[in-house]
Amino acid sequence: MHGSHPLRLGDFIVFSFDGEAQARYPRLRGQPFFKIVRGLPGDAVTVAGRHVAINGEEVGVAKLQAYDHSPLDPIAPTVIPPGHYYVQGTSPDSFDSRYQESGLVRAEQVVGVVVPLY
Repeated sequence: MHGSHPLRLGDFIVFSFDGEAQARYPRLRGQPFFKIVRGLPGDAVTVAGRHVAINGEEVGVAKLQAYDHSPLDPIAPTVIPPGHYYVQGTSPDSFDSRYQESGLVRAEQVVGVVVPLY
């Protein structure tokens, strides 16, 4: 939920980063990230190898490592809890909810919803 409007699948959001990676990369703490909402509370996230799916539909493949060659772990299978969202970038190289180091986004991290201009 952002403000009085619940987030929907496909919403473009900006959020303040608060994932596990900030332990390794302290400058990430609080950085604004821009992603698309791909999973809502109650949705099932599954992982087969490095292939990540939401409600049975594959949404991406988790890479083995970051650009600095640090290892990346895929998100653990879960049901998205209330107040959390699975977010993903538009690039297969995006650092997003496919990775444990980024994780799910809590509603209070959301800064705003972006409306694309076409």
